[in-house]
Amino acid sequence: MQWFSPTDDSAPVIQPGKHIQSKYPGREMPTLPPRAVVFCLGKGLPVLRERFAVSQTMEQLPGFIAHSPVYQAQGNSQVCFLHGGYGAPLAACTVETLHALGVQEVLLVGLCGGFAPQLSVGDVLLPGQLWSEEGTSLHYRQAEGFVDVPSVQGKALGLCLEGAGFPVRRLPTVTTDAPYRQTFWKEEQWRGLGCAAVDMEASAVATVCTYYGMACTVALMVSDKHPVREGDPPWTWGSRSFPESRDRFIAQCAAFALGQKL
Repeated sequence: MQWFSPTDDSAPVIQPGKHIQSKYPGREMPTLPPRAVVFCLGKGLPVLRERFAVSQTMEQLPGFIAHSPVYQAQGNSQVCFLHGGYGAPLAACTVETLHALGVQEVLLVGLCGGFAPQLSVGDVLLPGQLWSEEGTSLHYRQAEGFVDVPSVQGKALGLCLEGAGFPVRRLPTVTTDAPYRQTFWKEEQWRGLGCAAVDMEASAVATVCTYYGMACTVALMVSDKHPVREGDPPWTWGSRSFPESRDRFIAQCAAFALGQKL
């Protein structure tokens, strides 16, 4: 049995809009700005609060799983910021909720593990395609394999990040559900497909956005470098300069979304 059928026009048993409305009995359901920056890394909101004049406009994102607070910058009604959660199922639920609340465009800001030899910790990837090896996407599309990223701001974001001194790579990445099954053989297969790094949310976010006709841009910073073959120096997280680079990356993406310069 296929997980997704294009001829299935029956309604979901749990509908995002009705689920959200149930949390506001007797009241009008809230709406969000047309654009959302979705952080899938733990320092996203702390850096936002530290470096930008923002206020909390929603105590919790009302959804099936995701319950992040939602922030907006003072004087800007066009973009909101939130934590999207970790892993494809949670990130997809976040996008479902955002869509039901009126969001039309998503900027996903996250981290990835680099397994291409040319990558270094601190590089930024802006993939146009994502190889999907997570289970969520196949509930929204028939085809397996690469997911196109429906971006309208990827080029401009890349120029912004390059102007801020970040090494930007426009290479495909892969999304997985199983970080402990990233074997040497598996990563060699991914390199053969042209992929350079791996995360746990991006392909599901892009797939749900495509399903609903939403725009989506994915920006991932390399947080760790994988050994290419057995016998190479073992996997390690980050680098001495990584925390500073990560926080600057977060701030630069937030400033881009707000139309500000740092």
